[in-house]
Amino acid sequence: MSAFDADAFAGEIRHPVLRRFFAYWRKKAGARAMPTRADLDPVDFPYALGYVMLVEVERAPLRFRFRLYGSALVNYFADGDYTGKYADQLLPADYAPFVVNAYTTAVEGGVPRHARREMTVDHQMLVYDVLTLPLASATNPAEIAMLLVVMIPVERNPAVG
Repeated sequence: MSAFDADAFAGEIRHPVLRRFFAYWRKKAGARAMPTRADLDPVDFPYALGYVMLVEVERAPLRFRFRLYGSALVNYFADGDYTGKYADQLLPADYAPFVVNAYTTAVEGGVPRHARREMTVDHQMLVYDVLTLPLASATNPAEIAMLLVVMIPVERNPAVG
C-alpha cells in the first residue's frame, strides 16, 4: 500500500470550501496521521458549519451514528434531521447501503476521501461534493473513532425521466 499523498489529494478537491476544510484538518493533525475530535473547534470553520456531519464509528458490529447532522443538509436533502440516527436508517432506503459502504471504506482505508455524488430525491437531481475525514480516538491514535463529513451542494435540478 502506498503512502497517502496529502498534497496530491488536496489538488484533486474541486470545491473551494472542501479544499479549505481539508487544509484545516491537516493543520490540526500536525505530524499525526489525523486529528482527534477534541482538536477541532467549530469556531474555526463557520464557512462550513451547516454542511458538517460528525459520524461516530461503533464497532462489533461496525455501525455509523450521526452525532451531528448539519442544518443546511437537512434543508438540502429535505428528508429530516438524522442526528442520533444511524447511517443504515437514511432515506431513500437504497441510499443507506451506499453511505454505509462509503463510511466503511473510509474507516478501513484510514485516509481522507472525496467524491462528487448524484442522487434523485422527490424527482430532484441532487449533486454534491463530499469530503470524508477520519478522526482518531483520543486514547488510541491508530483507531478511527469518528468521521467528519462535509457535503457541499453543487446543484439541484429536476430529474429527467
